[in-house]
Amino acid sequence: MNQRFLVLEEEKRKAVINSGFRNFALFGYRKASMRDIAEDAGVSKALLFHYFDTKKEFYLFLWSFVKEETAKSLKAKGAIGDKDYFSSMEKGLKAKMELSRTWPWMALFAAKAYYEKDEEVAKELKVDTDPFLKLDGETIRRLYPETHFRKDIDLTLMFRDMYYMSEGYLWHWCQKDEFDVDRMEKDYLDFISQWKRIYTEQQ
Repeated sequence: MNQRFLVLEEEKRKAVINSGFRNFALFGYRKASMRDIAEDAGVSKALLFHYFDTKKEFYLFLWSFVKEETAKSLKAKGAIGDKDYFSSMEKGLKAKMELSRTWPWMALFAAKAYYEKDEEVAKELKVDTDPFLKLDGETIRRLYPETHFRKDIDLTLMFRDMYYMSEGYLWHWCQKDEFDVDRMEKDYLDFISQWKRIYTEQQ
């Protein structure tokens, strides 16, 4: 993280972060400009470049900020370390939706970053997004021993089913250039409830 930027007064720091999320989310990496980001944040372009040498540096700072804030929120909500797969998903969802209410453009920025193809930043993003598809059934059983998964299902396929459905759902919202946080939370709670009915033994 950019330690110099983090000591900037809180109000300006939040304005710059929110503006960065918004502009990159709406226009993508290539078309978003540091001039517009600074103007929307109510600061000078010179001040923005005082803390970030390039647009790429600022973009990757925002990506790191998303990861760190998400990790802190997941831990605070008890999602990390929960031994039940679906309970962990619900807590994780609530943590992410709470972040989305604090930082209104963060979720759309993160979703657009997931699909970002610009060669200047895509490689760095790919390092973070690729590992999600490598989660296998054996690892899932080890991490979530309290979940009563059905014995006749392939957990690797289950995870891929959920992953690709979620990817499609995010793509749907990306086309709208906005996230309805309340609607998303409700939809995902419904998805989780259905997955639980499909993939677990009914107790």
